[in-house]
Amino acid sequence: MNYESSAKQILNVLGKDNIQSATHCMTRLRFVLKDEAVIDDERVKKIPGVMGAMRKGGQYQIIIGNEVAKCFAELKKLGVASSDEPAEKPKEKMTLKGVGNAILDYISGSMSALIQALIGGGMIRVLLMILSLCGMIDESSSTYAFLNFFGDAPFYFMPVMLAYTASQKMNVTPMLAVSVAGILLHPNFTAMIDAGDPMTLFSLPVTPVTYSSTVIPILIMVWLMKYIEKLIRRIVPSLLSSSFLTPLLIILIPGTIAVVAVGSLGACRLCHRGHAGLA
Repeated sequence: MNYESSAKQILNVLGKDNIQSATHCMTRLRFVLKDEAVIDDERVKKIPGVMGAMRKGGQYQIIIGNEVAKCFAELKKLGVASSDEPAEKPKEKMTLKGVGNAILDYISGSMSALIQALIGGGMIRVLLMILSLCGMIDESSSTYAFLNFFGDAPFYFMPVMLAYTASQKMNVTPMLAVSVAGILLHPNFTAMIDAGDPMTLFSLPVTPVTYSSTVIPILIMVWLMKYIEKLIRRIVPSLLSSSFLTPLLIILIPGTIAVVAVGSLGACRLCHRGHAGLA
């Protein structure tokens, strides 16, 4: 498959100046276009390597298959802007359908980049189970313990990874979002929760929720951080903004909201103790 040729043909049909940004999931190229109406779907579908095309959630999606990353790499070589480089998305009318599409796009766009890590962790857990059943590994050995760590890590640190991918969708500073996720997983915070004693922050009650492997809390927090960060950068004097005050407030305020308010909304968890699913 000549992905260089296919990428050039895709760029020719879509128009380089018509592309605001691009990204990809497991099987599809996802474009944010200035004008989707000018695209001839049939021409796109005839390009070698293209399995289909659709318009969904404000994106023009081209189905490539499992080798989509190779095609995307060729597009980047041709100067197509990645969604890692923030670009404004065309605004849909504020209808119920538009809001629903925006929410689905946010969740799916944030989660899709994690699929490979989740598959890898899940397969290590399966391998560990097979080795244990076959008597090829002792469950009391350090090797078993290490492989268990390897399989658990992508699930346990889900909030941190999700903070990074969601921040790219919301145009939030990635490392500040990751720092807020780190608060939720800090070992001392986890120990306080396990102790079961009442907790407060600035005299506000803290809900004792274990955030490892959770999905919903950090998605909510990154969405809120979009507006919090924008507001802080607007009101903080420019002299202080780039030095210490802005990052201080962007971690302090969302961090406080996260442990005081978001935990009470409940935690959607990807279980990593023997199975994966939503609870």
